[in-house]
Amino acid sequence: MHPGHDWLYVLEGRILLTLGERQMIVEAGEAAEFSTMTPHAIDAIDGVAELLMVFDGDGQRAHSHTD
Repeated sequence: MHPGHDWLYVLEGRILLTLGERQMIVEAGEAAEFSTMTPHAIDAIDGVAELLMVFDGDGQRAHSHTD
């Protein structure tokens, strides 16, 4: 969990999107958006999935790493 909001669009494949205790399958051509204050996970189903993801400012900071 972290402050922010995420948007995703599945370009190819299928994913299992877990938001808290809720799970949903998102397929190619479908989109989802959610508050990142909800525990969340994204897993590819049956191989590789390609996603386009957009993060707001808070989400960008949480997903950016500097080494």
